[in-house]
Amino acid sequence: MRYKAGWLVQNHILALTHFEPVVTMEDFRDIAADAHMALQEATQPFHLLIDNRIIAERTVATLDSMLKALPILQHAHLRWIVVVLPEAVKETAAARQVERHGSIQLKFADSLASAFQHLACEDDRIYGAAGIESSWSDWIPYSENPVATGEE
Repeated sequence: MRYKAGWLVQNHILALTHFEPVVTMEDFRDIAADAHMALQEATQPFHLLIDNRIIAERTVATLDSMLKALPILQHAHLRWIVVVLPEAVKETAAARQVERHGSIQLKFADSLASAFQHLACEDDRIYGAAGIESSWSDWIPYSENPVATGEE
């Protein structure tokens, strides 16, 4: 498995994590298909968490480029996209401005913990960052991918 995409918290947080440092065109196509399937279930405001910690690419996508590459993200219920930056550029997260497109906002984070904290602060339906962190370790067991769980 090269990535995992799906509901981390059903109808609240859609998540994507990578298990390989390079995202292929086939991966991108499959991720788009998985997102399309998951978004068929979205009936209320939700957020997208993208874990790019192990991605080798140093270029950081803008909100406009994300929405052009994956038009399905222009979903009426999407509120926040939070991207955990790759290790090589994570120190730039704090300096990056929040980007907006209609009701969608993009924030960059330097770690999963800060991404979880942001989502918990922005949405009172999410019961604390610790709860999301626990969901993450259930969603991606250590045995499947120690890097994605944050253990390595």
